[in-house]
Amino acid sequence: MKLVSTYPFDQKQLAEMDSKGITVKLFKGEQDLIQSDEYTDADIIIANHRTLQQDFLEKCEKVKWVQVAHIGIERLPMDYLKERGVTVINARGSLGLPIAEDILCKMLMLSRKSVRVVKNQFDHIWGNTGGGFINLYGKTAGIIGAGDVGTETAIRARAFGMKVIGINTTGNELPEFDAMYKPEQLNEVIAQSDYIILTLPLTDQSVNLLGEEQFKLMKPTAFIINISRGALINEEILLDYLQNKKIAGAGLDVFVEEFKLGKLPAESPFWELDNVLITPHCAGGGDQFHQRFSAGFMHNLDLFLQGKADEMINVRQFGKGY
Repeated sequence: MKLVSTYPFDQKQLAEMDSKGITVKLFKGEQDLIQSDEYTDADIIIANHRTLQQDFLEKCEKVKWVQVAHIGIERLPMDYLKERGVTVINARGSLGLPIAEDILCKMLMLSRKSVRVVKNQFDHIWGNTGGGFINLYGKTAGIIGAGDVGTETAIRARAFGMKVIGINTTGNELPEFDAMYKPEQLNEVIAQSDYIILTLPLTDQSVNLLGEEQFKLMKPTAFIINISRGALINEEILLDYLQNKKIAGAGLDVFVEEFKLGKLPAESPFWELDNVLITPHCAGGGDQFHQRFSAGFMHNLDLFLQGKADEMINVRQFGKGY
């Protein structure tokens, strides 16, 4: 059995896979993989969603399992993979902790006006913070998407003394949240929240989830945190509300153009805003990802080799979009 991967397993893991009869071919990056002819006979492929497209997969006649080392799967050709009976797995469970820490970091930086403070430091300016620092304690965090990332965020927000409300597909209560709502109750959550945190996947139903109706309901003191996909928000309206200070600010790790181009263009007007914290789609970064991702993969590999594919974790359901 052959594994082809752009994910860098360590020598111990490679030796373990070799002992199980797995031939492993590692590639330094997506371009190296695409330009090679050594992936076409792979049974298992770990690569980026930009690589795992139909034209690439059509050359892989033996592939039975594809995996991405990230959460989003909306770009994968799921209908085609379903037709071929290929198992699709993502990195769910490996990224909740670092992304939750990133969200809390953004909340604290926005609340403490850290963008201005750091700029002052570089400019050798004492004071002139503009005042108006905000405490997280006693504020309401509205977490839209109560999966792994949302739940880990709720745990940490509560540690700061925040009230935490959330939205999941059923509205069923979760112990990490003070109150749960259904998707159709989005506006109730928006109106209550001091921090509106987007941790849900991008699907046909969630495109432009935050539009004019939702922005009109936001507190003028509200902050938006988006670490998922830019297209969850109507960016024209977001830009207007930020430029005209109709809301307090935003922490943005993702953008519509960034999703298309792989970066936020230098001419984007978001760069000019002093009430926005921009990060380059790095919310999932952290020194423990390798340990969590590899452990999940090796667990699944053992089940796969035993013919117990139905017991594998993080298998994506066709038709859901996430």
